[in-house]
Amino acid sequence: MENKVVIITGGDGFLGKNFVKTLKSAGARVITWDVAGENSVDITNKGEVQKAAREILEKHGQIDVLINNAALNPQVTKDIQNVNNFASYEDYSIELWEKELKVGLTGSFICAQAVIPSMKKQKSGVIINIGSIYGMHAPDNRMYAEGCFKSIGYATVKGAIPNFTRTLASYLGPYGVRVNCFVPGGVYREQDEEFVKKYSAKTMLGRMAKENDYNKALLFMASDDSNYMTGETLVFDGGFGAW
Repeated sequence: MENKVVIITGGDGFLGKNFVKTLKSAGARVITWDVAGENSVDITNKGEVQKAAREILEKHGQIDVLINNAALNPQVTKDIQNVNNFASYEDYSIELWEKELKVGLTGSFICAQAVIPSMKKQKSGVIINIGSIYGMHAPDNRMYAEGCFKSIGYATVKGAIPNFTRTLASYLGPYGVRVNCFVPGGVYREQDEEFVKKYSAKTMLGRMAKENDYNKALLFMASDDSNYMTGETLVFDGGFGAW
């Protein structure tokens, strides 16, 4: 990844920080787009994203990798009953639904649109869309506290990501640009003890992922080591979906 220019959305989040550190250690020049970060970019604002992409091209002359990592995915805590994202589906607000779609799906498309012209011109590039096990399987709401349910907006967005990936890959293949989807399982973040126990029991390895379990997989997908891989979904879930 030496001197590769990488954009990662949600780069100031829990997994995002690990991905940034890994990419930098491999020699990449990493730019984070995160509303909460130093390089504040609202990925739902097309004009803002296009401007940020132009500035990167002016400074670095290229964009080699885009990682669409940003999403709304609140942590499971003992106070979960007070988090709107876990509301029953009949009470799930349309405002939150629209925000989930805007950040997780529309934002990914806006960012892809911003880098596609330069990637097509240089006839190389990589786009990695971060999916979720809840884009492959229905959430098991028995893992959550009584009356709480995994966000239907989040699951819907993540369910769309693999085919968004395949569609982009089909379009960009003739230009040498690869597009893949990475699907991580749940990561241990000192969640509610009962949730951790229930989640771990659903994996073949009997545990949630550690925060650094995904770093080398993402590095593989971003680098030339995966140069014959496109339109694919790579699942790292500890066997969650295998039984």
